Amino acid sequence: MQMVTLPHASSRQRIAQAFDRGASEYLTLARAQHVMASRLFETLPTTLPDAAVVLDLGCGPGQWTRELACHYSTARCLGLDLSMAMLREASRSPDTPPRHMTPGNAQPPIHWLRGDAERLPVADNSLDLVFSSLAVQWCPTPRHWLGELARALKPGGRAHINTLGPGTLAEIRHAWQRQDDSVRHFPSREQLIDWARRTGLKVHCQTHRHVFHYPDVSAVMRSIKGIGAQTASGYRLTRADLAQASARHEALRTSQGLPVSYQVIELVMEKSVID
Repeated sequence: MQMVTLPHASSRQRIAQAFDRGASEYLTLARAQHVMASRLFETLPTTLPDAAVVLDLGCGPGQWTRELACHYSTARCLGLDLSMAMLREASRSPDTPPRHMTPGNAQPPIHWLRGDAERLPVADNSLDLVFSSLAVQWCPTPRHWLGELARALKPGGRAHINTLGPGTLAEIRHAWQRQDDSVRHFPSREQLIDWARRTGLKVHCQTHRHVFHYPDVSAVMRSIKGIGAQTASGYRLTRADLAQASARHEALRTSQGLPVSYQVIELVMEKSVID
């Protein structure tokens, strides 16, 4: 596992620590994330050039990195994450084989890297494909990770990215009625397209709304906190805060349970071929 020095930024440290805490339970609790990653995976090209290099950006515990390695078995596959605990989980042997593994074949090797999406530890023009599911929304400056993709992709290389847009976790915001950084704010589809084009990337974009349901408020909070998808604000919750938030969320209950919605922006970006 390769180590990369991270920039000195307290926000990055808080995010890494939050995902460190959620690493061991991520695959168990991240039901919503699995659904959205599966949809993104289906958009990938069937084949890649020989000797291709594939990056799973924000790989978490490595489930989709292993799927990528099996799907593109002749490629060199990299899994990169900010969280060291996630990378330790990723480097362990999985309990179940990837769906795309051919029976009788060994798991292709994967190179695990600790690094930052805004400072990718790879050379210019070195990546054929980047896959990233629900990771880049934690980067503080989207123009930086988009610029890094434009730098690191080979001419003709593609990035398949999904991220969260405005309206995500609307029920959580309503329940807690707070505007601090404990629930993040996300850039719009139009902003992301504009920033991507400014880097020279060609962009195709789709948006999807996903709603998941949970039996109670505790299950809702586990689904978010258990995967590190919340940063500490320093605000101490009282029992009254919890009771009021629970009551507001309960008012939104449907026959399926308590709703939690995600506005997902899917970006397929291509680096132009140099004439």
